[in-house]
Amino acid sequence: MNHHEIDPKTYGWELPAGWKLYAYETDGEPAILKATYELTEGCVALVEAHVHAPYNGPTRVTVLAESEDAASQSDGVTTEMMRSVPLGEARKTITYWVNRIRSEIDPGSQPAPLPERVETPEDYALVAAEYVRLINSNERRPIETMAQAWEVSRNTASARVRRAREKGYLIQRKGDKNRLSAELTDLALDALKSTGESGA
Repeated sequence: MNHHEIDPKTYGWELPAGWKLYAYETDGEPAILKATYELTEGCVALVEAHVHAPYNGPTRVTVLAESEDAASQSDGVTTEMMRSVPLGEARKTITYWVNRIRSEIDPGSQPAPLPERVETPEDYALVAAEYVRLINSNERRPIETMAQAWEVSRNTASARVRRAREKGYLIQRKGDKNRLSAELTDLALDALKSTGESGA
């Protein structure tokens, strides 16, 4: 499939060196991030991530010996080359930019803002509602997504969800054993009415 390159400056963005932005079709919205990492002379790793994938990480990683000389010197792609792909660095970049692109292109896809301290029934109901909404949208890492959007640690986001569950705002969906399955309680729905939010 041919992807269409987008100039990030169109959106006021400046991607890190080596990263490019693409759409699925001409004049389409940003959908794909790609990076090229030089591993050794003539050998590169191509990293690709899709903005709307249900996870924050590479969709594809390809290691190439781009020239016959490079391939001959290394005897083709080696285990050492594979291990030298900077996946940790790539994942951090992808996580940051995927969440930024989602929030700016489709603000409704990101968790609603919360106060600095989550204390009131309304606060916990909002935490529960965002958790349920992300799960229903097939987000496989809802805690990480919430932490990124709220600019808190994963532990803090996880603790907020756990307390929302303990306080009775969030329960396991009936008949569903999936650990990410969840639904709002009547307590949460009542609290959300006072905030003007609708439950998921």
